[in-house]
Order: sequence, then C-alpha cells, then structure tokens
Amino acid sequence: MKTLSLASGLLCAALAIPSFVTAQTTPSYFDGVISTLSQNGYREARLVDPEARRIVAFDASGSEVSLTIHPRNGSIESWDYVNLRDR
Repeated sequence: MKTLSLASGLLCAALAIPSFVTAQTTPSYFDGVISTLSQNGYREARLVDPEARRIVAFDASGSEVSLTIHPRNGSIESWDYVNLRDR
C-alpha cells in the first residue's frame, strides 16, 4: 500500500512539474504584447507556442492571424493569415 501511495505521489508530482516550469520560463512580455494587441483591435489573442514565440489572434476584420514575436523587445517580427482565404 505504501508503494502504491508513493508511486501515485510521484506521478502527480511529475505531471505538475512541466506546467510549473513552462509558467516560469514563459517571458512576461507576452502578456504585454497580448494586452497591446487587444488595445489595438485584436481579439482572442493567445500564446500558442512559447518556444516559437507565436501568438494567434483575430484582427479587426475577423481574420485569424499568426504573429511571431521578437524575443527581446516583444515587437512583431512577422505575421501571416492562418486561413488562406483571408489573404
């Protein structure tokens, strides 16, 4: 019984560690970029890939766009439409 309890405790700890590490290593400027996008007419902005520094949002005309964020200053390095029909 003690082995099962220890194993389930380790499993819970192993499942909790990755999300905790991700939260610590995600640069805080993403929050600022998402806030700035929202203030400039974008909606539903969300960080989809922290390693690639990619945010997806809907622009003022309703098109979904993918934005790559500069790693140091949080500016937009590149962007493109998610759906080809929006071009």
